[in-house]
Amino acid sequence: MGQRVYIVGETYRSSSDPEKDEFQTRLNEPIKNGIRNSGGIRSLVNPDTGDREFLVFVSSQERPETGNPWEDVINLEDGRVHYWGDAKARDNPDPDRATGNKWVKSDYCETYAQDDRENAPPVLLFEKPRSGQVTFKGLCVLADLSIERYKDGSDTVVNYLFDLDILDVDRVELDWVHRKASTGADVDGPSAWYDWIDGRTRRYSIWKNKIRSKQSQLPDSGYQPLLNDIRNRLDGPKKGQKLEYLIQFLLETMDNVSKVDQTPTSGDRGVDLEGRINLLPETPLGTTNTEIPFKTQVKNRGSSISGEELSRLASRIQDGEIGLFFTTSYYTKQAQEENFSTYPVRLFSGGDIVKLLAQTEHVDDRSLSDSVVEAIEKKI
Repeated sequence: MGQRVYIVGETYRSSSDPEKDEFQTRLNEPIKNGIRNSGGIRSLVNPDTGDREFLVFVSSQERPETGNPWEDVINLEDGRVHYWGDAKARDNPDPDRATGNKWVKSDYCETYAQDDRENAPPVLLFEKPRSGQVTFKGLCVLADLSIERYKDGSDTVVNYLFDLDILDVDRVELDWVHRKASTGADVDGPSAWYDWIDGRTRRYSIWKNKIRSKQSQLPDSGYQPLLNDIRNRLDGPKKGQKLEYLIQFLLETMDNVSKVDQTPTSGDRGVDLEGRINLLPETPLGTTNTEIPFKTQVKNRGSSISGEELSRLASRIQDGEIGLFFTTSYYTKQAQEENFSTYPVRLFSGGDIVKLLAQTEHVDDRSLSDSVVEAIEKKI
């Protein structure tokens, strides 16, 4: 029936017509005890054992006219979810009366909290953006649960808050879901699920395809001699300032970059260079300004760059500006993720620097030219 896979981020038809439905009918296809046509938390139950093989969470994004304290948070940036339980009614003071809550609490206490990962039911997470549609948000595991209270006038409403980790899975095959739900046989599932069973949680991140490894940020064997030469010839006292001048000279070779100046060393506050970059250098638009101011930080060292160092530059960037960060080393995975999600900063590693320099007259073969080294020494 239809596609045999759910893909993270894709939206599917939810309909009472089985011929059109891509949600309940598709999940239930060969399963005797499939999910029911209800909201919130549902489950896929093994008909032989009665065990819940999967939990199915549906987060509704349809906003009621009245205030709603039960706002689910699905964060694909770092693979975390805050999902409110089913006890949302203000006239229901006992959160354990909601069937979905009882299921999740039982499974959490009996499997997740006991580190019985092989028997813990994974969570299929969907989001309902509007009536008749569901978007698949990922394969999840329970990380924690807590009781939360909400004051509504003179009434106190109590509900469960479930914390989930979204696993590093882009697609879930329905053959795996149907087999596991029908027979309990857990084979041919996503690798991140089996990693979690073995004790290693690999969370989903929308930035994962943009994250560069340490190796990919450093020069290959052909360009490594140039990076070694930079480190050797710009070493010693004021080696950081020496690299700043080299980056300034590099930027000045670019046709779309202008007005590059160093900031005073006594009060740069995380900014070493300032300048302007023209988005349309070959297409003048008269009085329309196509230049963007930038602020740059430069680090001449062998150790990695952390998110804290990127935040220092980002804190100095004003509206309408961008940041450029140059290092002869590399950026940690956490720093890159934080930068993608938070900062308007572009990152240039040691490998990037040597490739850019190799395209200028500042390099002879795989070494800095004597003239650029002399110019730097004069500046110092």
